[in-house]
Amino acid sequence: MRKTYLLLSSLLFCSLFVTDAHAASQQGTVAPVPPQVIVPTSSKDKQGNTLEKSMAYVKTLQVKNGKLLVSLDYVQWFFGEAAVKAYRQDHPSEKEDYPMPYYIRNSSPKIRTFEVSPKASFTLQTNSTQKDGNFHWNEAVNTDTFKKFVLSKGIPYQIPFHVEVKNGIITKVTEQYVP
Repeated sequence: MRKTYLLLSSLLFCSLFVTDAHAASQQGTVAPVPPQVIVPTSSKDKQGNTLEKSMAYVKTLQVKNGKLLVSLDYVQWFFGEAAVKAYRQDHPSEKEDYPMPYYIRNSSPKIRTFEVSPKASFTLQTNSTQKDGNFHWNEAVNTDTFKKFVLSKGIPYQIPFHVEVKNGIITKVTEQYVP
């Protein structure tokens, strides 16, 4: 019974994903597809700035001394075959096939809090829909719209965001579409 459920849920997911991608491609926009593996990275640019890129859940939003602070819980994102491999590593006793095309690993309880730059860019995937019911993919929004979006979903919000940080200040936040 469980195998039948997993097979049906996988087929349903694939049909919805293909239908969405086909419909979006006719409009010239497609849901963004992430790389196979996303893990937090840190580097220095030529000017000596510390650049961090990660995928994270938003845990809290607060305004303190006129500055927006966001607390993040970093996660690792796996897609396609990498998702199956990571799932198997984390659940070695599970005998069923892993039905999803993505897997999110949250192995660290550490919460990081960052100030958000007043010039930060925000991109949402599921904030609004077009007349035909499809999402407005890669919708650029302002800080207030981002805050309202996250708060309307409830905190802690369990949809991952791609986050870019420069010298400890968030400069870019992009919602990762999760079917």
